[in-house]
Amino acid sequence: MSVHEVPYGIPDRPMPEGTDLDRLLPARVGAFVREPIQPPGKGMPIYADYRRGPATIFVELGICDDTQDAQGALATAGAETGAADRIVVGKGISCLRTVSGEGAFFAWTRGRYYFSSHAKGGEKDLDEFIQSFPY
Repeated sequence: MSVHEVPYGIPDRPMPEGTDLDRLLPARVGAFVREPIQPPGKGMPIYADYRRGPATIFVELGICDDTQDAQGALATAGAETGAADRIVVGKGISCLRTVSGEGAFFAWTRGRYYFSSHAKGGEKDLDEFIQSFPY
């Protein structure tokens, strides 16, 4: 599939780099403010909660060993959400987006980085958040 099928203009955004959590998961994304991050164990995923009033976005970040590991995390997310058939693969970027009764979910890879975001409030909250997310 074409990289142009990746939503939100993700392919045009800067590539994440390093391991600085305050840079990878900024304190503010648009109108959403991140709560303090609990330090993860070595090799464990990093979780963050962003809030804008009653709207919440749960974000997972995986700093993987390589692109293949990040895409493996995306495949796992696809299996867990029942949306494995919705994975879009582009050059250095893979993603999936799904909406269900449990909210809206978007997961994507940028090189060795895996990101996922879940908005229980639905597509509007998710779209607003992802459109402002730096990576």
